[in-house]
Amino acid sequence: MATYKKEYPYLMEGIVTPLDVYSADGRSFHTERAIWDTGADTTIISSCIVRELNLQPYKQGGISGISGDTGSSVYLVHVLVPTGDFVTSVEVMESDFQDIDVLIGMDVIVFGDFLITNADGKTTFQFRTPSEGGVEL
Repeated sequence: MATYKKEYPYLMEGIVTPLDVYSADGRSFHTERAIWDTGADTTIISSCIVRELNLQPYKQGGISGISGDTGSSVYLVHVLVPTGDFVTSVEVMESDFQDIDVLIGMDVIVFGDFLITNADGKTTFQFRTPSEGGVEL
């Protein structure tokens, strides 16, 4: 079992951590700008990652967001989460993000235990793999 823990000195509006994205042929992209989003069903990567890893889409999909629906290419990647564990064969969509590289959706989050606490004016984020089914972190 591995736990990633990040403590912030103030209350956070978003959780941003490092993350590695791997292509099927083993090339990788490391980012410090991956945001965790429990409201997203699917993980989304930036066009920069698509170009850097020379990813080829294998189908088309769609992204529904606050600004409406948009078409997107779908890629198959492997994700190394901050605990050091791989989530393999993740279907990700592409977006032209400017401030982040990856939006981590529930398709990846469900592989572990996700906890946020906001005590004493500070945010603490923890992610543990594998899931321990209701045991406190």
